[in-house]
Amino acid sequence: MIFQAGGGGEGLELAGKYASGVYANPYDITSAREHRQAIRQSAARFGRNPDDIKMFAGFMFSMASTEEEALDRRKQLMSFNPQEIPSRVSYLGSMVGLPLSVNSVDIDQPLAADLLKNAYANPVDPRSPRALKLLKDGLSVRDVLAHGVINYHPVVAGTPTQVADFLEEWFLAEACDGFSVVPDVSFDGVADFVNEVVPILQERGLFHKEYEGKTLRENMGVPYEYGLQEHGINE
Repeated sequence: MIFQAGGGGEGLELAGKYASGVYANPYDITSAREHRQAIRQSAARFGRNPDDIKMFAGFMFSMASTEEEALDRRKQLMSFNPQEIPSRVSYLGSMVGLPLSVNSVDIDQPLAADLLKNAYANPVDPRSPRALKLLKDGLSVRDVLAHGVINYHPVVAGTPTQVADFLEEWFLAEACDGFSVVPDVSFDGVADFVNEVVPILQERGLFHKEYEGKTLRENMGVPYEYGLQEHGINE
């Protein structure tokens, strides 16, 4: 099996010819659906069944018993790398058209109304509208950053149910075929996902309770060949 990552025309061509799975990092459902459709169209152009190529969307999560506690968890993680805060604040400013810096604003307080009135969502960045909304909702700069608005994967900070809701919405919208799961802390994040989110998805009929096959290929439902059949490259 071949997994491919990377966008652009050459990436789509490579995926369409050879990939069984594609790792992608769309930020919202709209761009995810467009990218998945482009991958499937690429497969069809090279004589493959579009269903034989699966797109996995990356997403990051922080879980706790409440949304507030999950957000606190993300802020704690941010505190482990304080040297990154200035560049993150500046980057957020570029997303909403404001000259933000740790020296010009108190990042633990909501932005002043006279400053926010000049803010706008960067039209070339799909993450910007959400960043702007959170700022206008009165969240501090630190809280907005903790929501993951500058991350290239979508970030869910909330309860296991909220994480499951996110996954369900994307999957049912045909925005992806599966997910590349990125917990905030691997030593307990993976276990929390398996023990708390997976059962919710199983109850909703969105996740299997038994594996259908013995190999990843069998469970993904992709054929035993690499790329185009006429290449003669088989397992």
